[in-house]
Amino acid sequence: MLSRQAVAQEDTINRQPAIYFPQAPVPGEWRMSLGAVFTSTPPELTEEIRLALPAIDFNIQKGVSRQFFLTGRVQTQFLQSNLALGARWARPINNRWFVAVGDDFAGWFGTLQIKNVFDSEAYGLQNFPHASLGYRLTRELQISARAEAILDVYYRSAAGALVVETPGWRGNGFAFTFMLEQPFYKQQHVSIGLRAAYSRFNWQFWSLYSTFDRSLFYPQLLFNFIL
Repeated sequence: MLSRQAVAQEDTINRQPAIYFPQAPVPGEWRMSLGAVFTSTPPELTEEIRLALPAIDFNIQKGVSRQFFLTGRVQTQFLQSNLALGARWARPINNRWFVAVGDDFAGWFGTLQIKNVFDSEAYGLQNFPHASLGYRLTRELQISARAEAILDVYYRSAAGALVVETPGWRGNGFAFTFMLEQPFYKQQHVSIGLRAAYSRFNWQFWSLYSTFDRSLFYPQLLFNFIL
């Protein structure tokens, strides 16, 4: 009886277009977004030069049940790309508060091939277990916060004949993401937010071959149109 009441209550809660907000799509529904992620380089790596590297960001989600859904994400700068696949379980606490837990596996690949100058490539696997808390300010305005651990699963890089390989699980760092999702123009919705990562390694900067054996701060600006 309690289970049927909980399902009935959940079905009456309004769903808004969102990618980060911890609410599952209707079973069978697809959700997508397309935008960009700007990642700033830590001063420890590039000294006085601060670069905000843009990457195309595509997200896709598929509702499986009322609370469980699958996720996919592609970030690419053409010469280096990252593909993540994951699953999330989300449920409302009441009409305003929502929670979710999930886990994403990501594989990344980068190459830098310039004849007689560069001959480098690298790839790796990472895991991101995470938990999210969302709050619906109004019917269409939603904010969410996500905490995630960053785990390295595998790393391999090659510069000419020099190969470095690091197999096995190890902690890399953690990250916090704060997102605002709301209508933008007519029926269009957007996701705007910040991600603050504190980690020993970031896949977008593999070609710098950092020698720092400590965590660095990687701020990111995220902007996506929800399709």
